[in-house]
Amino acid sequence: MQIKNGLDDCACCSSNGSDTHRRFVKREFEQWERISFPPEVGHILFILEGEIKIEDAEDTYVRGINQMILFGYNHEYHIKAVTKGVMLVLSFTTHYHVCVNINAERVWRAMKSLKYQFNTLEMVTPMLDFVKSVLFYLDHKIYCDYLQESKAVEIFIIYRFFYTSKELAHFFYPVLYKDLSFDTLVRTSFNKAKTVQELASLCGYSLSKFKGVFVRHFGIPPYQWMQQQKISKIKASLLDKTIPIKTIAYEYGFVDQSHLNAFCKKYLNATPLQIRNSSEVQNNQKI
Repeated sequence: MQIKNGLDDCACCSSNGSDTHRRFVKREFEQWERISFPPEVGHILFILEGEIKIEDAEDTYVRGINQMILFGYNHEYHIKAVTKGVMLVLSFTTHYHVCVNINAERVWRAMKSLKYQFNTLEMVTPMLDFVKSVLFYLDHKIYCDYLQESKAVEIFIIYRFFYTSKELAHFFYPVLYKDLSFDTLVRTSFNKAKTVQELASLCGYSLSKFKGVFVRHFGIPPYQWMQQQKISKIKASLLDKTIPIKTIAYEYGFVDQSHLNAFCKKYLNATPLQIRNSSEVQNNQKI
């Protein structure tokens, strides 16, 4: 199919391939090729052609056409191509959901008694059609972040309606339970959130559920904890004399330096300049 370039401004758009939180890429591999992925990122592999061998400390697994494989954060698998092939790879750095039924809560009950074993999922027809649609765009060099985001939403709609809770519990166990504790999940998502609602969404929880789990885990409400983190980061930035105070005000969402000044006086009992000029200022927080 011929692609008609109706708009010619995509190449210089800031949303053309800049988002790294969730991204689909096509990957071709040769026979006996060693395949590696960044360990700090999670990956879902959709194998369309060929076979790969996965080794861990306990066993060796061979997986092939029409199978999905999930590698969680900090995985310790060794991967090698058995034959030449093609796969689609979804890389992700955060949890996310698109409705209250597509998140960690939905499969948590099925996980409580689960003893994890390496597990894959077969691609049902809707999933195969989805993968082919993503490859269509990639093959035509369409890398728009908005398209990637919409596809990241679409895939979880397919999981929601075409797979059982038990299947999802087995498949997503490495990222929902084994590798990421709630504490780690919150801390890895915090820098991407400006509000408690955004943090809850990034962690894969509804707002009300997130607040309850958060208080049980951290002992304080999420807003209070986020304020504490913000105060600590602002103080650290102010102590770094290479960063202009005006830049710090902008990066942390203050309207101008006077608002940053008021914030520092309230929570650190000092002005930004006083903090910058002294490493002995007491962090007397008043939250």
